[in-house]
Amino acid sequence: MSERKGPFSLRLPAELMSWLRFEAKQHNRSTTSEALFLLQNSLTHRFGKAAVREFIKKHPTYINSEAFGLRIPDDLKSHLRDFSLLHGISLNMEIVMRLAHHYKKYQHQTVTAKKRTEDYLTVPLTITESEQILLDLFRGLSETNRKVILTLINNLTDHD
Repeated sequence: MSERKGPFSLRLPAELMSWLRFEAKQHNRSTTSEALFLLQNSLTHRFGKAAVREFIKKHPTYINSEAFGLRIPDDLKSHLRDFSLLHGISLNMEIVMRLAHHYKKYQHQTVTAKKRTEDYLTVPLTITESEQILLDLFRGLSETNRKVILTLINNLTDHD
């Protein structure tokens, strides 16, 4: 990759930023490194005009967003800018769309539930929007705060 310059002031939806932090921690990377890894891998994905229009329609602007200073290597930034021009959207929206694409794939993962000792059943993971918001908030907490919440929940279930 080429030399990095000053940070690009990225505006990310809060839930996407929370997920990005969670993923970075899971992969032992900084949030910046995780974002760059996902963006680099997203270059092979081509968004059709309909997909871009649908994304813009669902995400016209982000009211609940976080600023994130992302130092993007010039070559990656150039590729992303070319795509943003092709799609007729801002560089910020192009980056958000690409990261959201990874997040959407993450949300649709399946969970394996143990049915019997010898076999497993794969069940689609379906949660409500409010459950997703709580999960995103939980993921954004520090490990210590997550442990406190889990302890409280365990204590509540022990008393039922």
